[in-house]
Amino acid sequence: MGHGRAAVRERAVDEDTEHDGLAPSARLEDQVLTDAREALLDAREALLGDRERAADAREGAADDREQAADWREKAADERENVADDRRDASEQRDASVLRLRSTLKRRAEELSQLIAAADARDRAAEIRDRAAEARDAAAALRAEEFRRLEDRDQGRASVDRMWAGNDRDKAAADRADLRDIGRDAAEDPTAQE
Repeated sequence: MGHGRAAVRERAVDEDTEHDGLAPSARLEDQVLTDAREALLDAREALLGDRERAADAREGAADDREQAADWREKAADERENVADDRRDASEQRDASVLRLRSTLKRRAEELSQLIAAADARDRAAEIRDRAAEARDAAAALRAEEFRRLEDRDQGRASVDRMWAGNDRDKAAADRADLRDIGRDAAEDPTAQE
């Protein structure tokens, strides 16, 4: 394209010099100047193109850096959110463990009380049984000599047996409650939270 413009300009210069009556050396000098100006114009256009491409490249690099910064910021936010979620989950687990421990401790205390009550009633029943047996023996020994006392002791023995039966019934009810509580705890350890 530059050579075409130079040829056109050369012909134009030749025509002008012919009309002006310039010597061939003058025409050659004009041609050289014209070619030089053309080369400068081409070089300037190439330089401007390079500068424009460089500016585009710098702008693209800036965009890439901005996108990378945005990505890093988003990644940091996501990591922070994940850390917050983990911390919340850990706190919830800790609270759940504390509640479960409190529930288990309360149930253990209740079971201990029921066991102690059942054992106490069993001991009372045994004592009353022994007392009834002792009174039966005393009544038998005094049967011949103290018939009236025998009747009284037998009456007391009957009362003792009634109390012993009552204590055994209560002890059996306590153990039934104990079994129910143990079965419920095995099925759902958080039912009483």
